[in-house]
Amino acid sequence: MSAPTPASADGAWRALLQPPQLHGLARWQAWAVDRIKRAALHHLHASAAGERLLLRMYLAGEEATELTLQRELIPSPPEWLSRQMAQHLTEEQGHAHRFAEALRARGADGASGMAPDRLSRQKIAAWHRLALKHAPEFEQGVLVPAFVIGLAAEQMASRVLQRHVDTIAPTHPMASLLSDVLADETKHIRLCMHTLERLVQPHEWPHLAHLLAVVRRIDRAWGVSGALAMWLAGVALRLAPARTPVSA
Repeated sequence: MSAPTPASADGAWRALLQPPQLHGLARWQAWAVDRIKRAALHHLHASAAGERLLLRMYLAGEEATELTLQRELIPSPPEWLSRQMAQHLTEEQGHAHRFAEALRARGADGASGMAPDRLSRQKIAAWHRLALKHAPEFEQGVLVPAFVIGLAAEQMASRVLQRHVDTIAPTHPMASLLSDVLADETKHIRLCMHTLERLVQPHEWPHLAHLLAVVRRIDRAWGVSGALAMWLAGVALRLAPARTPVSA
């Protein structure tokens, strides 16, 4: 891939950072993950225990955000970036607080989420290794891979939340919470894009494109397995004898 010319730089930059059009097996995999997870959401919303599980999953995601990985990779960011990361962290903590409140409203201990599952831990570890491996390709070093991972993670979170918002009724008790968090994640995507635009030189765009492709491939690697696990949990909780129905 050759670097875009200055005349087409802005459009090429946006296209570079957007999720790619998938083809072949990757496209089928994305379709299968989406359909399985939509079915899983219907099952999980059929019981109070299922809704608590969903909230704990979101809470765990906020507590194990990509910001944790960025702080490990960038212990002393530049001042302008430190302020941006602090604001991002404040918003993520606000999300965690609201998910915890929703858990308490459903009779659960809202202070505790879930430990990241094995697949998530493996993905984060793979991203960490990838960031260190590709850091020498950029003048700004590990800052670039850290925010490439952040962008991919935010785009994934936005996709997950949008699917959930589309699946439940607008009047559902969780709809407002999910929509608010989705709006913040959309803002975080823009921030990651602006940060990368500031950090990456035009001649480094081919390296950036390659790194983004690898990061997203890692993100998709366990997609079907994770979706099936979510579906099985939803079915099990829905069929449990002591389940408590909830309204959708």
